[in-house]
Amino acid sequence: MKTKLFNKTLAHVAVASALLSSASYAAVNAENGIEEASLEHIVTTASRSQQDKFLSLSATEVIGQAEINAIQPQNIVELLNTVAGVTVTNLGGPGQSTSVFMRGTESNHTLILVDGVRVGSATLGTTSFSSMSVGLIERIEVVKGPRGALWGSDAIGGVIQIFTKKLKSGEGYVSGSVGSHGFWKTEAAIGLGDESHSLTIAAAKEESDGINATDYAGQEDEDGYERKSFSINGYSQLTDEYSLNLVSRYEEGGSQYDNKYGGSDENEHKNYSVKLGGAYNSGKLLVETSIAKSQDQGGTFSGNAQPKVVSEITTKRDQFGLLGQYSLNAKTSFVSGFDWYEERVSNSTLAYAQDKRIARALFVQARHQQDEFLFEGAVRKDDIQGLDKETTYNLSAGYQLNEDWLVSLSKGTGFKAPTFNDLYWPGAGNPTLKPEKVESIEILVRNQFENGSVEVSIYDSEIENLIDWAPDAGGIWHPENIDNATAKGVDLTVSLQAGGLSHLLAAGYVDTEDKSTGKQLRRRPKVTATYSLGYQLDELTANLVLDYRGKSEDSSDTLSSVLLTNLSLSYDITTELSVTGKVNNLFDKDYVVADHYLTDGVNYQLAATYTF
Repeated sequence: MKTKLFNKTLAHVAVASALLSSASYAAVNAENGIEEASLEHIVTTASRSQQDKFLSLSATEVIGQAEINAIQPQNIVELLNTVAGVTVTNLGGPGQSTSVFMRGTESNHTLILVDGVRVGSATLGTTSFSSMSVGLIERIEVVKGPRGALWGSDAIGGVIQIFTKKLKSGEGYVSGSVGSHGFWKTEAAIGLGDESHSLTIAAAKEESDGINATDYAGQEDEDGYERKSFSINGYSQLTDEYSLNLVSRYEEGGSQYDNKYGGSDENEHKNYSVKLGGAYNSGKLLVETSIAKSQDQGGTFSGNAQPKVVSEITTKRDQFGLLGQYSLNAKTSFVSGFDWYEERVSNSTLAYAQDKRIARALFVQARHQQDEFLFEGAVRKDDIQGLDKETTYNLSAGYQLNEDWLVSLSKGTGFKAPTFNDLYWPGAGNPTLKPEKVESIEILVRNQFENGSVEVSIYDSEIENLIDWAPDAGGIWHPENIDNATAKGVDLTVSLQAGGLSHLLAAGYVDTEDKSTGKQLRRRPKVTATYSLGYQLDELTANLVLDYRGKSEDSSDTLSSVLLTNLSLSYDITTELSVTGKVNNLFDKDYVVADHYLTDGVNYQLAATYTF
């Protein structure tokens, strides 16, 4: 049975890849005899090819529609917070800046993809989660640990890939929400087409008066936000072998924020991505190609100034990808590809010393099974203009004890290219900077059983060449490669369905150390845990979330631990109409996750959804 299970999975792997939309997956799977029901157990981000999540040799978590519906999140932060090994720090409430620390690495050490498209700022090196609407999200895959051998720069701590909404033809919904602090939101989505050609259109708009973001004197005001989003996800099966897919999303909005110098400050954003992909599938051979464009544009201005003067920084990125996948036999398969992208940046107030660069990369991955042993290996060479070539790798070996138990050992590397701000900021950049690098080893144990699963991963990461900005003798700040760090920890995820109750525990322990100071890295608690308890009785569904965040260090203070309680109730009035109520921070805990930034007390949301 062990051999049959793995052989079946390798056959699945040979016929799909991460660059296809989920609609494309369904068509490919139908041709190759894979049951549509099994798609919920398929992941793509970990290996850039479809594989059964249980047999993935990397720690991978999936946040699907079931989890999204249970959590009823106001923002993507609430979703990512349920993943073991991921710490999210929100600076001043919804709509404000958010940092994501994966396995103790920096907030810019996680690669963010939307439908296979690299997004985010090439000047800051981060992605604005506060600008993303949950209403457009179909699912999220989180791969923990360095994946430079498949994805290139930025994947030091891991990879987060967001897939936009996909519905079957004739499906759709309309939803409206209200809540604390003047919050309101509307969402709608519809699926069009037939079995061969499909199109999903989704849109969302929301606003909130917000909370006071900081404790700075003279800044005792509410800092609200607004955002609107739109996405399309289309797929066409042209012939038995050829298919096309188109995915695109647009986000626009802004927020108010505080700073210690006073004044009325606001920001605005206009972000988008679009990708057109094509695939040829002959059974053993799958060839895909895609072209994509993305923009990350942010501007700041004084809300009291007239006329309005916006200081704007923009990243534009053109991308091309070619991927081939070949199944030699039922036990051995290969994936190889070529990635190319050009980044262009602009600053409305200052000119960069260099404002564009081109990146090229070749990679290859092999998978093989020998009896109960599983082997994976990948290597990639990146050539980024202005930097030395970087070679990264991932090596994994697994042993399947039986159909329900898997043990694996992995070692991998990754790197983070210096940003345009690091290299070329006018009067301060350092063009001699080296990329930040990581080398990590991981032991993974996974068990699946009839009513749930357990996954434990132990990791040890060494990070070098960390870039830090510091003032020189003249008080001018410059970046240098001066820091090394370590991150060692354990992630635990347990899911269980028993007695009408659903349980999900996601816990993490990470011990980080800045080698230059001997101190724990900022804003990364050693212990985090989220426990979700769900219960359904006829038309009523209840979900309780306990969210624990241990002590952490910041610039000047030790931040205390906190246990938050969130409760949501959903009732199906009819098969089409449902209502939901949610209370966050039920016991009105007063806590801080970053120096000077405030958090919300008890708050609520009410929503009604009509589905057709």
